Amino acid sequence: MKEYTAIIPVAGKGVRLLPFTQHCPKTMLSVAGKPIIAHILQQVEQCGIRKVVFVVGYQKEPLIAYVRSHYPHLETIFVEQKEPKGLGHAIYMAKNAVTGPCFIVLGDTIIDGDLRPLVACGKNAVGVKTVEDPRRFGVVEMKGDLIVGFEEKPQQPKSNLALIGAYSFLEAGQLFSCLEEVIASGKTIKNEIQLTDALSCLLQRGVEIVPVKMNDWFDCGTLEIMLQTNRVLLERHSHIPEKFQTNNHIIPPCWIDESAVLENCVLGPHVSVGEGAVLKNCRLEDTIISSQTELEGKSAQHFIADKYTK
Repeated sequence: MKEYTAIIPVAGKGVRLLPFTQHCPKTMLSVAGKPIIAHILQQVEQCGIRKVVFVVGYQKEPLIAYVRSHYPHLETIFVEQKEPKGLGHAIYMAKNAVTGPCFIVLGDTIIDGDLRPLVACGKNAVGVKTVEDPRRFGVVEMKGDLIVGFEEKPQQPKSNLALIGAYSFLEAGQLFSCLEEVIASGKTIKNEIQLTDALSCLLQRGVEIVPVKMNDWFDCGTLEIMLQTNRVLLERHSHIPEKFQTNNHIIPPCWIDESAVLENCVLGPHVSVGEGAVLKNCRLEDTIISSQTELEGKSAQHFIADKYTK
């Protein structure tokens, strides 16, 4: 079986996450103790994928530095999307770096579940989940067990199955050919080239795409959703090293990186502390502390802090 290449688009500005995205792309923001991109790469590696193409753009340097320092064992390629022309265009930027099977996962999406069925099913596949309001998402139209159409944020959805931002294709060339057709046609939605239009093109060419139902996924596009995601993930994956129980009061669930420094703090529930953070005399609840952040004497709830924005 040919080896898969992962494509992770991470070029977006994350305007709704300002001021935290002023100095880094949104995929570098921390949730449950580590950057969003670390959650994504953990799942990519679980799928047995060792080659990853990142489509970078806005504030690319912190992401590139992090990936190279933390994932030297992966074969990584960085291609640039110089203009924000949409997800479809971002994926197309990876054309010259990918051949054979490809696996796409969006760079601001955390999926708490096993993505391996997407690459192990032996078919072109998209991850889907039933949602209450599908108008906010890309939606699949079903006929029986078959996908017969895709729509991007439809006002009158034909189903309640939303695309979760994970896709698997047996032959990347077919996808890039359809993206090329969409780009040449000039079709856009809100001036953006949509991946869903390329998926529709594949269907029109007779390419079968199957749905794979997933459990939880979090599109970390707002600060509120980031805090919500942090709470959910900590309920499932708490991590409190023994050394932090001395001279601090930690209320589970929390996630505290081994390299953090805590002095006389009361933390929790639902507090995550990233790599290299230093906290002294702090009382925090429902809070995300990103890597390398230093705080002293801070009391807060429903709070997010990084080394630039405290």
